[in-house]
Amino acid sequence: MDVLCEIRFNTRAINSIDLPESVEVSAGDTLVLRLINEGSPLHLTLSAADAGRFTDFFHENLYLERSADVSVSVWSDVFPGTFEIAAITGYGTNRSFLRVFVRERPAPEEEIPEPPIPPGSPGLPVVPFAIITVAALLFIVYVGTGIVLFEAAAFVVLIAGVFAAWFLRR
Repeated sequence: MDVLCEIRFNTRAINSIDLPESVEVSAGDTLVLRLINEGSPLHLTLSAADAGRFTDFFHENLYLERSADVSVSVWSDVFPGTFEIAAITGYGTNRSFLRVFVRERPAPEEEIPEPPIPPGSPGLPVVPFAIITVAALLFIVYVGTGIVLFEAAAFVVLIAGVFAAWFLRR
């Protein structure tokens, strides 16, 4: 995430520096220093001598005509702490310091996993069981009575059960 900090130059007088006292960033954020010159062009220096624990940014010399952005990337694996960025104009005659507070990255919110949805009662196992039961009863009646019609009906019911199981599967 980018954290914007505006620094204005030449607002009140030649080589004047107007910046906030402090800014707060989280580990892994990028501090964007928006430099705005409201007067004639100037040379300036941004220096962060004590920032070695938090960032690669150390020193930047700039010639500022109107505006510029300087990015200071804070590493994501740092511990909380502070460092200062010095803004220097007038070849060292004017200095102002911006204190940067580095906070811990907020812990990610743990997502509560939804319990798995229990499967509904399947209609498929009931159908084959019912078909096999009907076919077995028809075959028993055929064996008891000897009527061929019951044997044929049992065979047709079994074939219908195979087709029903095939077309009703999920």
